[in-house]
Amino acid sequence: MNNAHMPVTGEMSAPRASFDIHDATGAWLPNRELAERVGVKFGTPAFVYNADYIRANFAELRRRLSPTIDILYSLKANPNAAIVDCLKSCGAGAEVSSRAELHTAIRVGVPASNIIFVGPAKTRDEIGDCLRFGIFAIVAESARELEIIDELAREQGLQRPVDVMLRINPDFTTSGSGLTMSGKPRQFGIDIEQVPDLRDVMAGLPRVRVMGFHVYMGTRFLEAGPIIENTVNILDMARRLGALLDIPVEAVDVGGGFGIPYFDNESALDLETLALGINETVSRFRETCPNTRVIIELGRYLTAGSGAMLTRVHYTKESRGEVFAIADGGTNLHMAAVGVGGFAKRSFPILNLSRDGCQGLTKTTVTGPLCTPSDTLARKADLGDVAEGDVLAVLCSGAYGPSASPTGFLSHGYPNEVLVDGDELHLVRAGDDTNDIVGRYRLPDDLPLPPVDKSFSISVRLSASDAHYGGALVDGAHIMKLFGDAVTGLAAIHDGDESLLQRWEGVEFLKPARPGDFITVRARINRQSRLRRFVEVEALRTVRACDPGSSAVEKVDPPEKIASAQGLFVVPMPNRSRARKESMT
Repeated sequence: MNNAHMPVTGEMSAPRASFDIHDATGAWLPNRELAERVGVKFGTPAFVYNADYIRANFAELRRRLSPTIDILYSLKANPNAAIVDCLKSCGAGAEVSSRAELHTAIRVGVPASNIIFVGPAKTRDEIGDCLRFGIFAIVAESARELEIIDELAREQGLQRPVDVMLRINPDFTTSGSGLTMSGKPRQFGIDIEQVPDLRDVMAGLPRVRVMGFHVYMGTRFLEAGPIIENTVNILDMARRLGALLDIPVEAVDVGGGFGIPYFDNESALDLETLALGINETVSRFRETCPNTRVIIELGRYLTAGSGAMLTRVHYTKESRGEVFAIADGGTNLHMAAVGVGGFAKRSFPILNLSRDGCQGLTKTTVTGPLCTPSDTLARKADLGDVAEGDVLAVLCSGAYGPSASPTGFLSHGYPNEVLVDGDELHLVRAGDDTNDIVGRYRLPDDLPLPPVDKSFSISVRLSASDAHYGGALVDGAHIMKLFGDAVTGLAAIHDGDESLLQRWEGVEFLKPARPGDFITVRARINRQSRLRRFVEVEALRTVRACDPGSSAVEKVDPPEKIASAQGLFVVPMPNRSRARKESMT
């Protein structure tokens, strides 16, 4: 792999920006200085995105495609709001597939008229938000979804029908895709042979207006021919289906799936040939459908090359003749880079930014921090003499990175995401720390906690003023008050709060108490949950008064139990947040 640095060149309508690219893939190539700045300021692992690269890449595509073709950014590739905002500023709309993606697009200012919502399992809340925001179109994927849209439009009291595009699973297939999405049995869209049945369904849905079609054939196309052929077939199909359903075809989304090269044996998409073929196809289509909006949706192509995962080597070791560098980022942050999912088990381009050049006698296998042998970023890569502390860059990481990876695995959490804009670094998504991860867990209030060895005692002398029954005996109510005082003291030393005594049970008065007796009341926690403490309390006579009117006493050895009870006290509501945190540590 040739890792030469070269400035970006070519005609671009966006402001010129100078940055290095990786000549084998065309991806942005961060340098050592940047890696050091990111490492010092934000730590590793971190995903770093180059805003200038995104702008230049979009501008080049926009320059080549006909202005009659609209470009929507697929947030599934990278939903970071800063990325969406960057592309919005370039003129891109948004294709969203979840409520959070929709709200992200709206939040950064993508016009609702430039948003479509796609996905096979839209919830009522998601559809409801689409109606409230008034997006360009909901892309319906079943007859049942059309019915739900109509129901929700009625509930919201909308005065005009909702614009809907139908996602079609066509009867033609494609070649050259890394992952085929249509033309076969799929959960996506409506099979084209089922479309005639929709006429009766649509007739009974007055609040739904079908005004276009959507098809997505596949992803990671690296040759122009199949994309052009797909576009021809989709536009021809849309024209036929419009006539079949007797509707005006106001919009057609022809998908996209433009790929980028990740691996040594792959070449970049010929954008010049591709744009020429698509432009000619759309021009012919518009001869008969001049007012139809033609949409291309792209994700990976717009952002993948803009990003790199920076990961630091924590250990190096040799195992049976193979050298390993064990880094702090792996499958949990970048599932695609380790070959999980739609990719073969091949290494993404990876460089050692801490070394000048990557030539060396030693080839290094780079692994992540997980407890699985599949957590391998690169096998026997030329990374020079890798040492502890080196920062490695996994290129082509601006799409399907942490948001498409099992970031919860082993509880390492989400990484920091950083936007490089000119010379400035911006933290555009804070990563998780330990408190972020652990603090999200919630335990049931009655889940037992480990036993504690805590007790609290008070000792008192019963006075004549405590006596009743002719001054001969002390009332049980007074003993219960002492029980309450002991439990309050126990709560104070255990939880730092007097807490609330909720109930007593199993109260027993075993022997009478008299004025002049010395009583020790002892409270002990016998079990606990996060917010409740179950206690045992007993009153022990340690000194017995002799005859009434006499000052004589006698020691009781061993102490004599005169009363006992079990009780429950709870942590008050204002202190429960603190109790939760303390119970987790």
